[in-house]
Amino acid sequence: MEIILVRHGETNWNLTGRLMGQQDIVLNEHGREQALELREKLADIGFDCCYSSPLLRAKETAEIICEGKCQIILDKRLMERYGGRMEGKILGNWSEYDDDETVETAEELLSRAKEFVEMLKNSGYERVLVVSHSGILKNVRHCILDLSDPVDYRAWRLGNGELEAFSIS
Repeated sequence: MEIILVRHGETNWNLTGRLMGQQDIVLNEHGREQALELREKLADIGFDCCYSSPLLRAKETAEIICEGKCQIILDKRLMERYGGRMEGKILGNWSEYDDDETVETAEELLSRAKEFVEMLKNSGYERVLVVSHSGILKNVRHCILDLSDPVDYRAWRLGNGELEAFSIS
């Protein structure tokens, strides 16, 4: 099976460094252009389906990329990490975020990712597009690669409108 992970296009909150979490923020014009570029890049690739976070920025990215090409399935497991009272803030120090008890725990996020990847592995699909957010995609990637160490949130990162493909058996 081939899985292509895509991070949603840019938003105005991305530009300001504001923590979105599960806030329903829309793409800006550049984000829509990024999604159109991805559509062109993936034009010759067929997908069994596309799974997307239901949050507007990911959903709109998926709709632009797929444009009637395949079914888009909205899956809450692909929503970004819930940021609690930190959502909407510009963080100077990530330890503020990591230490806040209203933020979804890393273990909960990884559990969502594991459940999603296991579902994909058992689906019988040959090629799937997954459109989501930075934090959850790091966890999905971690599960696809079957890594045993803790997820390093500062190591691997997809930029807005970027993709990475994986083959799994």
